[in-house]
Amino acid sequence: MSDNRHAPIQSGGVVTFLDVLGWKGIYDRKQDAISSLTSLVDGIRLQAERQRGRVVGDVSIKSISDTIVLFTPCDKSEINTAIEIHGLLCQWAIPESIAAEIPVRGAIAYGEYETKDNIFVGKAVDEAASWHEQSDWIGVHLTPSAQFSFVPDTQSNLWKEFSPPNKSRLNWAPYCVNWTASWRNRQEEIERIKEKFRRLGPIVPEISGKFVHTLKFIEATNP
Repeated sequence: MSDNRHAPIQSGGVVTFLDVLGWKGIYDRKQDAISSLTSLVDGIRLQAERQRGRVVGDVSIKSISDTIVLFTPCDKSEINTAIEIHGLLCQWAIPESIAAEIPVRGAIAYGEYETKDNIFVGKAVDEAASWHEQSDWIGVHLTPSAQFSFVPDTQSNLWKEFSPPNKSRLNWAPYCVNWTASWRNRQEEIERIKEKFRRLGPIVPEISGKFVHTLKFIEATNP
C-alpha cells in the first residue's frame, strides 16, 4: 500500500511572492537582519490566523532566505475572498517591513500550483515569481491571472488601481495593495518613511528609483 503522507499537494488558488529589497549585502548595514525577517514572517502568520475560516483552505506561508511565499487553495467561488485575504496580509506586511528596514515588494497570482515542503511549482508560482521580480518599488500588485479573476468590493479601501513601475516598462494599472489606508496623519507618516529610506542608504542610482516610485504611489493613494 502506498504512503501518501509526503506526496505533493496539488491545488489551485492564490499565490503571493514577497521578497526583501537590498538583501544582498544587508549584513553590512543591519546586524539583526535574520531576526527582523523572522519576526516579519511570524507576524504574517499571526495575521493569517485571524483570517482563518473565510475560505475552506488555510493560508500556508513558506520562507526561503529573503523570499516569503503565501499559498491559499480555493475554488472559483472563493477567488475574491482568497485574493482579499492576501491583500490584507500584504497591507500589514509592507509598512511593517519598512519599519523593520527590510522593505518588501511582491505580486499576487491565481492559478494552479503544487507544493511539497519548501518546493513549489505551477502556473501561479511562475507568474507571481516573474512579476514580483519585475517590480521596481516597495509594494504589491495583482498579476494578470489574479486581475482578470478579481472583482473588488467597491466599499473597500484595500486596493488602488495604479501602474506599478516595472523593469519591462509595461504600462498597465492593476489593483495594488493600498498599504497607506489606515494612515491618519499622512505627512507625518511620509516623513517617517523618508527617514527609513535614508537609513537604508547609501541611496545609489539603482535603488533610488524604487524609493521615488514608492513615494509616487503614496501620493496617488492620497484621499
